[in-house]
Parts: sequence; C-alpha cells; structure tokens
Amino acid sequence: MGTTADSPRRITMTPAARRVLEAAARLFYERGIHAVGVDLIAAEAGVTKKTLYDRFGSKEQIVVEYLADRDERWRAFLAERLDAAGPEPGERVLAVFDATRAWAAELSPKGCSMVNAHAEISD
Repeated sequence: MGTTADSPRRITMTPAARRVLEAAARLFYERGIHAVGVDLIAAEAGVTKKTLYDRFGSKEQIVVEYLADRDERWRAFLAERLDAAGPEPGERVLAVFDATRAWAAELSPKGCSMVNAHAEISD
C-alpha cells in the first residue's frame, strides 16, 4: 500500500500478523502502549519475537497498525449508521452522536484509543 503524508506505511496481514495485531490491540488498550513490550505481545499472540519482527519490523509499526486498524473500524462503524440514517441532515448529525455513544459503550469503555495513544506518545 502506498504512503502519503496522510497515510502511514501499512503491512500485509498474514494470519500470524493478524494474531499479533489482535493481541497488541487488546494489550495496548488495556494497559497502555509503553507498558506493553514485544515479549508479551508475542506470547499472547502465540508467535516468536522473530515472527513478530519479521511481520512488523518494530513495535512502532505495530502501534501504527493498531491505530490505523482502530480508525478503519470506527469509520466503517460510523458509515453503517450514517447509511441507516438516510439523507436527512438532522438525522445524520444525530446518527454521529448515536454512533459515538454506541462505539464507546461497546468498544471503548476506557476512552478513545487515539486520545489515549496521543497522551502517551506526544511526539
């Protein structure tokens, strides 16, 4: 996938990479990015550290994939609700708030993963 100023470099997801990303996402969200090391991610994903580094290259790239994946899932979640709201502008605005409330209740009880990551990684 190409990289622009607005899009990070992304990797191709193999089954092992998907397991790493799923484990990392859960751990990063529950414990924080700095608190989670690659040893724990690899163990939780059932892969070796070599496999983890072969797929991602660095912990930083795992963080990029985690945040990009979370963003893609949010956008798809919101798009479904906007599609269901129809063309009426007022209903679409309300759908954004309803989607945000539902997302937070179902998938983000500890707050926004982007905000949480920004609080940890200010640069």
